[in-house]
Amino acid sequence: MPDNPHAGHRERLREKYRKGGIEYLSFHEILELILFQSIPRRDTNKIAHELAEKFKDASGKYSLANILQAGEQKLKEVRGISDHAVFSFKLLTDITRLYNLEIANSPVEITDKSVHEKHLIAHFTGKQKEEVVLLTLNNRQELISSDVIYVGGVNSVKVDMRKMVGVAIGNNASSVIMAHNHPNGPDYPSPEDIETTRRIERLFNEISIRFIDHYVVANTKISSIRDQTVYGYVNLTK
Repeated sequence: MPDNPHAGHRERLREKYRKGGIEYLSFHEILELILFQSIPRRDTNKIAHELAEKFKDASGKYSLANILQAGEQKLKEVRGISDHAVFSFKLLTDITRLYNLEIANSPVEITDKSVHEKHLIAHFTGKQKEEVVLLTLNNRQELISSDVIYVGGVNSVKVDMRKMVGVAIGNNASSVIMAHNHPNGPDYPSPEDIETTRRIERLFNEISIRFIDHYVVANTKISSIRDQTVYGYVNLTK
């Protein structure tokens, strides 16, 4: 007799996870992998199924959160859950909490300007008419929404400032990015683009929403008017 008659099942399940990842496993199989660490010799399949059923959420869906948040006595109501298994779930809960705290308090921004630039290039790909787009962002500079403010002719574009402000306020934005495209032109700003940027930045400053930048997109090229101010090309404060 082998030392562990369930060893073959356990190794097959571990191999399934190694090959396909967590998405390749059913919910009770995920629980089995956790239980393997604390129940070395027993058949964990039935325990995992009972655990999954007992801690479903209000809508009847399986809930890992309910299991991790359950107290010791509740967990032990499932036959086969030992002190070692309770310890494993508590440890997993504390590790998850520490991970979330570290991510939440990380000094590194989750997003940077390149993320928004890539989004804008993708948005304007193949567009034959000029558009004005407003990106609204939360206080972590994560994208809330991307809204088309205006669609114009091939060589003209109009900015509806009232609509832009309405979209930003409606989305409870902390900051905004504006962009428009030059379908058949260069990716650097025209004098009209510069003047429009000055006006819009003043407008958003008045309502305490940060105006991050105005981009000009031409095919796969993108130009930041804000960067142009850094290099002395334009001065938005005039």
